[in-house]
Amino acid sequence: MTRILIAWELGEAYGHFARCLQLAHGLVSRGYSVVLVFKDIRLPPGSRLPPNVTLLQAPVIHQAHPHQPLANYAALLQACGFSSTTDLAARIRAWQSLFKLTNPNIVIADHAPTACLAARLSDIPSLTVGNGFTIPPSETPWPSIRPWENIPGEVLQEAEQRLDDVTESAQCLLGYYSPFRMRELFGEYGILDTFAELDHYGERANGCYLGPIATLPQSRQVIWQDSGACKILAYLRPKVPGFKSIMDALRRIDAEVICVVPGLPVEYARRQASRRFRIALAPIRLPNLLVEADLSVGYGNCGFSTQSLLAGVPLLLSPRYVEQALIAHRVEGMGAGVLLDTPTDSGAICRGMESVIHETSYRQAAQEFRQRYRSFSGAQALEQTLQIIEKYIAAHSIHPPSIC
Repeated sequence: MTRILIAWELGEAYGHFARCLQLAHGLVSRGYSVVLVFKDIRLPPGSRLPPNVTLLQAPVIHQAHPHQPLANYAALLQACGFSSTTDLAARIRAWQSLFKLTNPNIVIADHAPTACLAARLSDIPSLTVGNGFTIPPSETPWPSIRPWENIPGEVLQEAEQRLDDVTESAQCLLGYYSPFRMRELFGEYGILDTFAELDHYGERANGCYLGPIATLPQSRQVIWQDSGACKILAYLRPKVPGFKSIMDALRRIDAEVICVVPGLPVEYARRQASRRFRIALAPIRLPNLLVEADLSVGYGNCGFSTQSLLAGVPLLLSPRYVEQALIAHRVEGMGAGVLLDTPTDSGAICRGMESVIHETSYRQAAQEFRQRYRSFSGAQALEQTLQIIEKYIAAHSIHPPSIC
């Protein structure tokens, strides 16, 4: 029986977990043996492991706190455990120990760069899957992740050179004297579970765009209460910039609001909530709510932003991280939403919400996105992803064939 290890190493929120879990269910149903190695092994509410699947903890990463904004993916990796030779070497060794324990025939990596490197050093084929941000394009140097700023090319090149120096030293420390560079582990053959319009780096000529393959299963269903009111669906986090001001604006605006805020203290939610402003502390089913929504308010996470656009709902976004800011800029660039400039001014946020709701161009752009992908289904995207994985397994090669 073919053994598959699915690795998730970097990133937050439910997206990585949900995607890996969907892949695990699909692969088990096809007769494969699956091991999950996750950064966070806590199962979200309503989630379940497929039968006979083992869940293990991924090696811990000691993240740095950069003194200046990150320039590209190479700089991001340095802030996420690739700045210390000894730490990286120890983590590679830990991943290789996990490989010896589980004996996989293939590694599927969802934002798991150390797992990819350890697999390459161990002669285990690996395949990357994820959104555009986690699979940088085949460019030298890797492009800026802050395209709204004028970052010189030499800064991008220097970031990649520093990354190469650390990874080469770590591999030499472990006895590998023909080291691999990180850019050799990514490129045109990654499976992109996003759409070209929402690719963080912009559309790639040969990008394998399949669309999102997963949402969290078995979420609680909630329905709208007031058939005649304007309806706003929000998905936020307590650390989103201007969170309290956004919550205040949502409470004040003349609309029925359902706000999903994982991690919000229960007492705070009870004080804020009302009949027209309901707060959920765990994921809920979104499709039935989005059908009637006039506006989505979020922070630029891929899952909620994409689901809103597929339903033809415009967005108001307040991103926290650069990955989310890139999505917000993509949404704003296609005219389907607005990136908040003043997330601490609740009055300005209210006016921004009203503008997106009442100016028809935003709804029209979101509806055009919906129309382009009217035949899309997550189940079909998952099926295509599984077929690509099986084709890759059949190829018995570290370097995948042309798969899209």
